[in-house]
Amino acid sequence: MRLHAKLEEEYVNPLLSERVPGGARRLEEDRRIMHQQFNDLVAHFESAKSKPLDFEKRHELEFEFYRAWNRLIAFYFTHINHEEEDIQPALWKLCTTEELANTFKLIMANQTPKELMNNLEMMLPAMSLNERVILLNQGRASMPPEAFQAALKVAEHALRPRDWTALKSKLAIK
Repeated sequence: MRLHAKLEEEYVNPLLSERVPGGARRLEEDRRIMHQQFNDLVAHFESAKSKPLDFEKRHELEFEFYRAWNRLIAFYFTHINHEEEDIQPALWKLCTTEELANTFKLIMANQTPKELMNNLEMMLPAMSLNERVILLNQGRASMPPEAFQAALKVAEHALRPRDWTALKSKLAIK
């Protein structure tokens, strides 16, 4: 969540603000709220965890953690829905394909290999076959061969067998 926010703040928000007056304002406010909720949640968890096991209100503290966690998730899902329903279409409408591709390249280049692989594992199952092919072909063109092979292993692990077979065929790999 923090990485997602950091990358968007650095690369997507400036582009969005340039194309839509005040376009990034809600995203920035949402992130501020989410970071605060998350920090509060961690502090509450640490406090509850520090109580003795026989503390008479431990169960109530744990239940409050659970409820706060659900509030954070609900807020986050609403935020992601806004990004996908409103922000992404605005960017597609107001930016060139080259501008979006360059922004995506910057986002990819500013992640550690581990972060990239974790994100790839989450993203691939949600993508169409054509989106997977485009993403991995971009990776093939810009990554060292061993990094591309690692990405293929992530894809094989993350996808259903028939989806993996279709992807291999489109990428012309064995």
